[in-house]
Amino acid sequence: MNFRIALFVVLLLFTGYGTVFSQETPIVTIIPSKQVTVAKGQTAQLSVRVKIKKGFHIQANPAADEFLIPATLTVQTSKGIVPGNPVYPPGHPHRLKGSKEDLLTYEDEVMIGLPVKVLDSASAGNTNLTGGLRFQPCDDRRCFFPRSVPVMIPVKIVRPPK
Repeated sequence: MNFRIALFVVLLLFTGYGTVFSQETPIVTIIPSKQVTVAKGQTAQLSVRVKIKKGFHIQANPAADEFLIPATLTVQTSKGIVPGNPVYPPGHPHRLKGSKEDLLTYEDEVMIGLPVKVLDSASAGNTNLTGGLRFQPCDDRRCFFPRSVPVMIPVKIVRPPK
């Protein structure tokens, strides 16, 4: 009997029907960035603004425990723009009900920095840096399976000043 129930739950999750019941609105959204202008051959510090639904938090980077999944920003190289390593803000201590250990988390809104280098060979014009944010959301009682949301940062490449 327990095997049948477990199989039913797994099928619900893999077919997508389980998400109807598990989540009405996204737990994490990326607030769209304004276009950033960067000259060829220059570096810039971009940022990704992350909004976390009230009543939830995500694991900080680094996470408090090796078994937790830290928030991780990945951005692909795009048309002469080379992203550096993301700069994560410090996490805030948060204790789940019934736990004896604090987690390091992000709540409400957080900014993740992203240094970029625009190559001299980059073409002038508009482009988008794309990637994703992988995170493990939790509420006050439990943590959920990791998820990802897409990230897009509009960039305008211009000629260097003379």
